[in-house]
Amino acid sequence: MTFVTPDRDSIARAMQAMQPMAARSDLPEGALRGVAEIAVLMRRGPGAILQLEGEPAQAMFIVVHGRVKILRSTPAGREQVIHVAGPGDHINVVPVVDGGKCPATVQTLTEAEVFALPVKELRECLLREPRLAMMLLANLARNHRKMVNLIEDLALHTVQGRLAKLLLARATSVGEGEEVPPLTQADMATQLGTVREMVARTLRTFEGLGLIQMERGRIVVLDADGLRQKAEETE
Repeated sequence: MTFVTPDRDSIARAMQAMQPMAARSDLPEGALRGVAEIAVLMRRGPGAILQLEGEPAQAMFIVVHGRVKILRSTPAGREQVIHVAGPGDHINVVPVVDGGKCPATVQTLTEAEVFALPVKELRECLLREPRLAMMLLANLARNHRKMVNLIEDLALHTVQGRLAKLLLARATSVGEGEEVPPLTQADMATQLGTVREMVARTLRTFEGLGLIQMERGRIVVLDADGLRQKAEETE
């Protein structure tokens, strides 16, 4: 991956895109400009690899548009999606902080725009701007909480419970007006730590119980309370 020096227009766009993030974190204008001056805009189609698990970190990424997934995979090709990031999310923070290799692969899920912040330049920014460092620490803390929840789901909840929770979360996002990209049954399986056949069987079970209705290309939640009961099921 080759990085080029951002021009004036790129810096202005980066500052505009990062303004909501800066406002939430009370980031000073100088710190925001420092980040914008090293940010390189990347546009990628679905399925593009931004960073491979096990490789040295090249950059931290900030999602501007679209969805990006963070995943681990086995030599046999089995995947576990750890997180799906959307606009405003930071990705690949861990190796920037600890200097180690990337713990997961970063791959676009949809058409996406991201800002890449090269590791060396970003570390220099962190040394100059303590508030920027605190913002990334807060991001790490939020992601740690998500990881704890993911471990709990995988260890303690049934596939039915995990799928019910995913369907409820997506239905809530749609109800709040968020753009929710479609997921195939294989996509669901990688997020839930199972296989596509189990997802398909569970969806048919939910439909038979009247909890959902499967239509071409989408799943409609008919009984949210019933799904919530399923979401609480444990092994």
